[in-house]
Amino acid sequence: MGSLPLSLDLPSPPLGKPPHLQLLSETTLLNLFKSQQNHLNYFFQNLDFSQALSFTQTLLNSRGTIFFSGVGKSGFVARKISQTLVSLDIRSSFLSPLDALHGDIGALSSADVLVLFSKSGSTEELLRLLPCARAKGVYLISVTSVSNNALANACDMNVHLPLERELCPFDLAPVTSTAIQMVFGDTVAIALMGARNLTKEQYAANHPAGRIGKSLIFK
Repeated sequence: MGSLPLSLDLPSPPLGKPPHLQLLSETTLLNLFKSQQNHLNYFFQNLDFSQALSFTQTLLNSRGTIFFSGVGKSGFVARKISQTLVSLDIRSSFLSPLDALHGDIGALSSADVLVLFSKSGSTEELLRLLPCARAKGVYLISVTSVSNNALANACDMNVHLPLERELCPFDLAPVTSTAIQMVFGDTVAIALMGARNLTKEQYAANHPAGRIGKSLIFK
């Protein structure tokens, strides 16, 4: 077995900051947080609570599995919300729109609900999935932020999440839109938790490890 050389001829790390970077001031960061807070307030002040209630009631009345789907950052949010519901004893699963078209759509049935998260409502992968999911008889719900979009028009129900703009200076990077998606989904999850009268003991049974398990099960 050979030995490593005593020294490697590697380039030294550059000293100082690159010339194209600027120092971040406390004021700049504070202003960003305040701007994000204002964008979130816009969401709360303009959300149609009748839509939110109909959405929550539909999930509560579901006789089957509540599937969530999305692409990119919206997909990460959809997966997280699904996992939250599972931890609350609610049958839920994430459905990848790509894998669905290659066999996973077989998991859908007419008793299920499929919730599609998309900021624009024009996500190509979700639009391709729609007719296939409808053929399975699943109830389709879109959660979008752009008005009058293709996804909303093709679903049985749409929830509009009001978005003033992204915090990104170019209004492109999905940082505010995903924040309101997460706030909306997690708030609905807790509403379902209360409506189903989930007890602390039932919740603890799904969290045997970590701090939750230690505080509730192994007390």
